[in-house]
Amino acid sequence: AVRGRQALERVHARHPMLQARILEGEELRWRCDVPWRKIPLVCQAMGADFDLEAFYAAEADRPLDLARQAWRCVLLTDAVDRVVWLAITFNHGAVDGRSALVVLNDLDRALAEGPAFSSDPLTLLPPAEQVLVRPAAKGDQGLELSVPATSMWPVAEPAPSSGRRPRAFLRSFPAERLNRLHERLRSAGLHLAAAFCAAAVKAARPFPGHSGWTQILAPTDIRKDCAPPIPGDAVGEFVSVISLTVGPEQLHSSLLELATTLNAQLRERRPLALHLAPDYQLSETQAQADAIAAANTVFTGGLCVTDIGDLERLSGRRPGYSQVLLMPAQKHGIHPIMVAVVTTSEGACLSFGYAEPLAAASTASAFATAYVAALEELAG
Repeated sequence: AVRGRQALERVHARHPMLQARILEGEELRWRCDVPWRKIPLVCQAMGADFDLEAFYAAEADRPLDLARQAWRCVLLTDAVDRVVWLAITFNHGAVDGRSALVVLNDLDRALAEGPAFSSDPLTLLPPAEQVLVRPAAKGDQGLELSVPATSMWPVAEPAPSSGRRPRAFLRSFPAERLNRLHERLRSAGLHLAAAFCAAAVKAARPFPGHSGWTQILAPTDIRKDCAPPIPGDAVGEFVSVISLTVGPEQLHSSLLELATTLNAQLRERRPLALHLAPDYQLSETQAQADAIAAANTVFTGGLCVTDIGDLERLSGRRPGYSQVLLMPAQKHGIHPIMVAVVTTSEGACLSFGYAEPLAAASTASAFATAYVAALEELAG
């Protein structure tokens, strides 16, 4: 645990956005001046009856004070003070999913290299929205994407944000089967992201009110779309969202046919995702926050499926960890369920996140079971 604290301190010193806090006023702005001593860090003994899902629920339900810091950490230790799980809570506006993997990879390197790990601070980069190279298109993408009303499925039980309970759980897809899936898709000229989205379409039937119209929001990394490109070792929010739609006439298509359709949409609709507005009025942000906080009767954003990345490809080495539950807390009530995929040496870590009582635990579990089965079928 002591080595873990020391390594975290070095990683904190390296990344400006880990030192971020919000300055409140007419505009909300980040200021990167939070010293290490002000980052909440605790050690917690796991015990024999430790429940990872219950721990996640408690952590996800505990807000960050963004006026003070944008992240916190819990070191979960065994009986001899060895760290078994590391639980880091980030604000997504400061650290997106792929940036979270950068932090984890830097932490792994810091633990392996000790004092030799460089904690020299990286340059604070401008927001991606300011340096994006936008393809020719009309209009900017707003804070909330437009979703067809036919794909806004009803919630199981309405609740305001204060009454929603974030939940998440982890499933695994073995490396051997993932490699087989990758080979089959590659021979068909398809990307893994298309398979992860196609599996969600097939798995969605347990949700009440499923109409046959399925909307999927697929986050996409936009580092390489900036000028100059944002380095791969940077930490921040460098993500936009591609909107995908599947109609009822496609529900009887094979999984490979669905993956082919979604692969084309991912390619064709990605340019629209690059039209992000460089700034928003505080009144617009507040209006969206008020809408999210109110009791909702439908999910406004469709399913969310994000292929966050391959640990070895992103780090250039094999990290010393192989299980990652990476899931934004779903208290916003926008998605019926979210799937976050992280590839490790052991295969794909599939994180499923939802909010009770908007979605039932039994429905989320049935979705996850059907999702893994769909990937198995696609792998052949």
